[in-house]
Amino acid sequence: MEDRLDFGGYLRVMQDVLVRKKKVLTSIYEATKVQENALAQESIDEKAFNDAIDNKTKLIDELTEMDEGFQKLFEKVSPEIKEKGKEHADKIRRLQALIQEITDLSVTVSALEKKNKSTLDKRIEELRKGKKSFKVSRQTADKYYKSMNGLNAVTPVFLDEKH
Repeated sequence: MEDRLDFGGYLRVMQDVLVRKKKVLTSIYEATKVQENALAQESIDEKAFNDAIDNKTKLIDELTEMDEGFQKLFEKVSPEIKEKGKEHADKIRRLQALIQEITDLSVTVSALEKKNKSTLDKRIEELRKGKKSFKVSRQTADKYYKSMNGLNAVTPVFLDEKH
C-alpha cells in the first residue's frame, strides 16, 4: 500500500466505522419503533410516522456512505489481513464481533420493518374497504416503502475469518 497507515491504524479506523454504524442502526431501530407506535394508534399518527420516515431516510443514507467507505477500506487492507492476521487477531476478532452485532441488529430492524409494512398494508386495506376511518395518505405509504427499500440495500460486510 502506497499511502500506508500502519495496519493497526487501518483496523482502528474500521472499528470506528463499525461502532458508528451500530449507533446509526440503533437510531434506525428507534425510528422504526416510532413508526410502529404511530401505526398502533386508532387513528394513525401521520406526522410521527412521516417524521420517522424522514429521519430514517437520512440515517439510511449515512449508513450507505459508511458501508461504501468500509468496503473500500476493507478491500484495501484485505491482503494484509491474510498476511498479518495472526499478529492482530484480537483486533480482527473485535471487528468480527462488531459485524455480528450489526448483523443481528439489522435482522431485528428488518423483522420490525416487515411487521410495520404488514400493519400499514392492513390499515390501507381497511381504508379502502371503508371499515374504519383513519387518515393515511398514499404518499405516506409510498414514502415508507421507499425508505424500507433503502434499508434493505444495506448489506453487512464480513471479514475473512482465516487469519
